[in-house]
Amino acid sequence: MASQRRGRIIVTIYLLAVVSILLVDRLAAPASEVVENALLFISDVDSIDAGRNSNSVYRIALDGTSMKRIVGSIAHGDSYLRISDIDCDPRSQQLVIASHRRDLNGFHHALLDGSGLHLDKPAAGDPLSATRDIALAPDGVNIIVSRQFEEFSEPRFGLVFGDLMSRRFQRIKKPTLSRSYSSPVFSPTGRLIAYIIKRRIGEGSPAYQLVIARPSGRDEAVLHETLLRISDVDWSPTGDWLAVVVDRQVFRIRPYGGELSKLTDHLGGATSPRFSPDGARISYVTPSTFAGQNQLFVMNADGTGKRRVANIRGDLINGCWV
Repeated sequence: MASQRRGRIIVTIYLLAVVSILLVDRLAAPASEVVENALLFISDVDSIDAGRNSNSVYRIALDGTSMKRIVGSIAHGDSYLRISDIDCDPRSQQLVIASHRRDLNGFHHALLDGSGLHLDKPAAGDPLSATRDIALAPDGVNIIVSRQFEEFSEPRFGLVFGDLMSRRFQRIKKPTLSRSYSSPVFSPTGRLIAYIIKRRIGEGSPAYQLVIARPSGRDEAVLHETLLRISDVDWSPTGDWLAVVVDRQVFRIRPYGGELSKLTDHLGGATSPRFSPDGARISYVTPSTFAGQNQLFVMNADGTGKRRVANIRGDLINGCWV
């Protein structure tokens, strides 16, 4: 009990230190508008981004108003990064940003309003280059990424786990010729993770598995396996459900297994489901009927009450709720 209390104290002190550091730029600048119940997403809707072959992080209110670019094109060398994934933690006001670049060893880190943006590099252990997916633990300290491993002729992704205190990262799931790992996400307690395995068996079509395991990668349990593509997963804050994309539609499933329950049936498909902080709603993306545009939707966690939040020109990747 005493050790758990000391652990909580250490985590609290760390979070205060992180937020204090990130707040330096924020305090020096004019106060920004606070938008509650908002969604963060990635897009190249801005013509500047499109011209730079980059994209940005935007925030939008749930009624579709007050859209604001909070992290613009991130410069890197003589060019700009293209963001592959983001995650955030409303409690500690942290935003983490992944970019799929082989020459970028790390991820970007900021406050939820975009201030204090900086590059976090691993101090020791496994590098974080070519990162596709990123997940921030509920404690605001642990990080897990899916990154590409270069020793394969075709793209193969593995999982790397670490923390923001020591900045030491270690691979927990190394890919093989027949296995690739993606879309990691923490459970509400941080004691488990869920992710997707793409398995190639012989010369046939690949199979996909939705699995849960400990953050160390041990005690892996398969919740669902299919020949249909599984492309994204999110864990509800209440711990009751996983939202998962199967064959370009959103389903939900219990974290201990069972049947998939279909939530969307959009003609163009649906991607990147994200639970609201109370677990009552899910946001997701579906293509618009207008060429080159995508829609940001919100629905109840049981699939009812679907409504469009915004129609966005260009690419659109759902990020997280604030």
